[in-house]
Amino acid sequence: MTLDRMTAHDPKDDSGQTTVLILGMASILLMFAAAILGATVVNADTRQLLSEADGAASAAAYSAQPAPGTPHISEHEIRSAAEQHLADAGAHERHTGLTVIDAGTSPGGETIYLQLRAESELPGLRWVLPASVEITAESHARIAINR
Repeated sequence: MTLDRMTAHDPKDDSGQTTVLILGMASILLMFAAAILGATVVNADTRQLLSEADGAASAAAYSAQPAPGTPHISEHEIRSAAEQHLADAGAHERHTGLTVIDAGTSPGGETIYLQLRAESELPGLRWVLPASVEITAESHARIAINR
């Protein structure tokens, strides 16, 4: 290198570099905020679905007709009582794709279990997060017999 090529650094050559850095950091912060918002929405929807499952399991336990001895309720009766409760409560309007995926009783027949599935729709950037996430909730209810 010759001396005429070695010149002092010209600060005007770096113009606009800070703008690129700020835009990059802002986009990273927006994606981070979208991820936090999505996690918050999924958590709230899961809690709401758990509340729906608790109500549906309690409705199924309440609809069990106690016979002498231990009460017995079939899986079909549990499922239909839970679906009826969900329809009456308007749960299908609050949750997309709400279905009863499992229902039954404990081996002794005194505890009803119920599992619900729905989709939680995520707000925000669709290219960062998926459009929806599958959520499930499980609940148990005991059949009480007053003598």
